[in-house]
Amino acid sequence: MTPRLSPVSFLRHCADVASFYGFVPLREIEKGISMRRGRGGFHSFTTSTEACALHITTSKSVEPILTYYATTAPTHVPPGISPRDVGEFGMHVIGANESLGEIVLLKTMFSIMQEWGMRVSAVRLNAVGDKDSKARFERELTAYLRRHLSELCPNCQKATTSNSFEIYACEQEQCRGLLTEGPRTLSFLSEKSRAHFREVLEYIESIGLPYQIDDLLIGDEREPRIVFSLELTDEDATVVAGVGGRFDEYARRVMNRKDSAMVSGSLFFRKKGVTKQNAPQPQKQPSPKIYFVQLGSRAKLQGLTVIDMLRAAQVPVAQSFDSHSLAPQLQCAREQGVKHLLIMGQREALDGTVIVRSMQNSSQQIVPLTTLPRFLKTLKI
Repeated sequence: MTPRLSPVSFLRHCADVASFYGFVPLREIEKGISMRRGRGGFHSFTTSTEACALHITTSKSVEPILTYYATTAPTHVPPGISPRDVGEFGMHVIGANESLGEIVLLKTMFSIMQEWGMRVSAVRLNAVGDKDSKARFERELTAYLRRHLSELCPNCQKATTSNSFEIYACEQEQCRGLLTEGPRTLSFLSEKSRAHFREVLEYIESIGLPYQIDDLLIGDEREPRIVFSLELTDEDATVVAGVGGRFDEYARRVMNRKDSAMVSGSLFFRKKGVTKQNAPQPQKQPSPKIYFVQLGSRAKLQGLTVIDMLRAAQVPVAQSFDSHSLAPQLQCAREQGVKHLLIMGQREALDGTVIVRSMQNSSQQIVPLTTLPRFLKTLKI
């Protein structure tokens, strides 16, 4: 458990955990980009997304980007939090259309909080869906608010005439109560959006994260398809909030590509004491000697448990969670010069085993997950 010493310690801790789960500092993404977008080593949600967009246009890689950034001037903060008082540690998963993008990000955020000593009682979620889903819901919400306009607080009576979603930022009891009786976004999801959200919930259940649906979790101007917020149980001198979502529409506007996909999460902390001079700089991580190949959704979910196990044993591992076949993962392993592969398919996931293969001579053996860390240490990895 990391001692709760300072915001600087928290940032170091965030970077350490995120790196183990495959996230790299944004400065690594910026290599080869002619203009660095951050100021004084800091980035925001907007500039980090723009940097990733520039990287994608100049890179031939089709693998998802997992990256993190930090800033003392966040551009998007949860309601009720002053941006002047907090800093942000943000993470992006860009290029992952499937729901595993949300799961990898949520699992990383949970691990950061858990190892810091914070207890997360649940992750609250809601889905607004794609553009058509949102448009259908917005029409119903607007009509509902017009019928009950006199019951709204004065501020919402004015604000909702131009933007119906403004009411979700209101903390007045009369407005919150009215919303609980109003239309729910989940009732207006397209079949594709409904299937994606259902899969996210199933995956969250399968990895043992507690969750609850929150119909009032709406209102972000970046138009997220899915929104989530970590329910923090304990008071903490540093950590304030953890939020995120799937921002495919936002990514498509920035990247000007119809197939763009983006999941992002942010941990907000009290920034007193953090300056450009003392902010921790991302440290170069040791190159992993192992590449973890996962084939099929069951293996990818079980793989998160394997990553947890290897982190506890301090065994660095590289992976590509969004690849669907063996060939591209083997290619990544060769490019990274790893010595061994861990291979998990559907059979191994069911049996609780993993195949350990040597990249040198292709010799391999099946190892139970319960003994994997000890076995890897015999390989002097």
